[in-house]
Amino acid sequence: MMTLLTALKLSERFNVQIKITYFRVSVNASIVSGTSAELDPKEWVTVEDLLYGLMLPSGNDSAMALA
Repeated sequence: MMTLLTALKLSERFNVQIKITYFRVSVNASIVSGTSAELDPKEWVTVEDLLYGLMLPSGNDSAMALA
């Protein structure tokens, strides 16, 4: 939850439009252990999708991609 809160506050502070801003998933983020949103390495996803992946399946890979 802290990762979610921090990402939302930073996106608001720096005026990041989460629906149209993309991040590339790193290999390290895609192989992180624990629960997963099943992100593929080198996949491009929106910040919004990463936030959903962080919240719904408690995706550690989504949290790592946001970090």
